[in-house]
This record gives sequence, C-alpha cells and structure tokens, in this order.
Amino acid sequence: MPWVECRSTSASLELRANAIGIRLHRYALLLALLLLALIVQAIDVSSRESTLLSDVSRTLLSFTVLFVVFERPRERIAMAVVLAMVMAIAWSSHFLSGNLGRGASIALHALSALYVWTAAVVIVRDLFRHPPTGAENVLGAICGYLLAADAWASVNALAYLLAPAAYEVNADVGALLADWRGRLALFAYYSYAQMLTIGYPEVTPLRAPATLLSVLAALFGIFYTAVVVSQLVALAQLIHRKKE
Repeated sequence: MPWVECRSTSASLELRANAIGIRLHRYALLLALLLLALIVQAIDVSSRESTLLSDVSRTLLSFTVLFVVFERPRERIAMAVVLAMVMAIAWSSHFLSGNLGRGASIALHALSALYVWTAAVVIVRDLFRHPPTGAENVLGAICGYLLAADAWASVNALAYLLAPAAYEVNADVGALLADWRGRLALFAYYSYAQMLTIGYPEVTPLRAPATLLSVLAALFGIFYTAVVVSQLVALAQLIHRKKE
C-alpha cells in the first residue's frame, strides 16, 4: 500500500540520519582525543606525573579507536586482542624498572603499528565504500590521516630498534630514544615531516629501511591529502545542493 511504503521510507531515512549523526559525533570525539594525544606527547615525560598522563591519554585514545573505527564484530575482537597486548606491555613499565627492554620495545612498536595501521586502513576502506554523506566523512578522513602518522611513527621506531645505523639523529634530541615514549614522540614528529614532504634535520634517513620508509610515507601523505580534499569537495557539493 502507498501509505505503508511512504512510512517505511520515512522511517528508513530517519534511521539513516540518526546513524550519520552518531557517526559524526564519534569521529569528532576521536579527532579531539587524537589532538589531545599529540599535545600530551609533546610534553616532557621525564617526571612520573607526565609519564602517567601520557599513558592515560594514549590508553583512552586506543580504546576510542577500538569502538569508533572497528564496527564489525570480527575486526573489533581481533583488534581487541592486539590492543590488550599493547596495553599489557606499555603499562608494565610502571611496575618494572620504569623502562622497557629492547625485546619488549620491539614487540610494543610492532603491535602498535599493526593496530593503528589497521585502523587507518579501515577508515579509508569505509570512506570509499560509503557514498559521501557530509561532515562525518571529512572528520573520518582527518582522523585517518592522524592515525596514519601515528602508525608511521611506530613503524619508524621499530625500524630504528632493528637498524639504528639507518637513521642519523641530532644529538640535541638523541636522549629521547632511550625511552619508548620519547621514541614515539620523536618519530611522530619525523613522520609528519615525511608525510608533509617538508623534512627537518633532527632525524635523517641514511640507508634502508629508513630511506624506503621515508619515500613510502611521502607517497602516502600525497595520496591521503587527495582523499581529504575529495571529501571536502564532496561536502561543499552537498551543501550547495541543499541550498538549491
């Protein structure tokens, strides 16, 4: 019957609008926590209080990623296992000597890279699978960019531990490499420089794997900038159509 079909269509559109609103708020929360984590990461972590603040912010961000990005049950369960291992290693430093050994640091950076890279890939996958629906896609694209930078930081930190001679690190910031938090902060800064193709002298790739990772990060940054711009263009077109 026509009136039944009309009510069904209206209900479907309302559910879709509610889902988009929820997704928008979730990505807004994730973006806020990503920016907060960047700010906290820039703080000196030499004191116990700042170290605890850094770990709390990263833990909160990681669990937010789990529930915002990984919506499929199988993906969420698999990544929950990976996240549990990351958290166990990261927080163990508070109960041990205060710093992780080389083996634990390698495991931490490898698992962190797996977790964050998977999140970035899932965001990009969902952006291409779903039609442009407005601001939530733009926020999702920005979150994916920031997550990818964090993933490159973990990959470079891992590469440094496995092949330290591949990087030349300025003596003024070399002390950061002794601790996994400082190492991540330094390579996060380095990763943004690579993705933006601007470069800074604090960290210089000398040979593989550092040089290869530098090229891949630059290519990824160029590609992903196009993704963000395409979402902004789609949002502008959507706003223009609504005004018409």
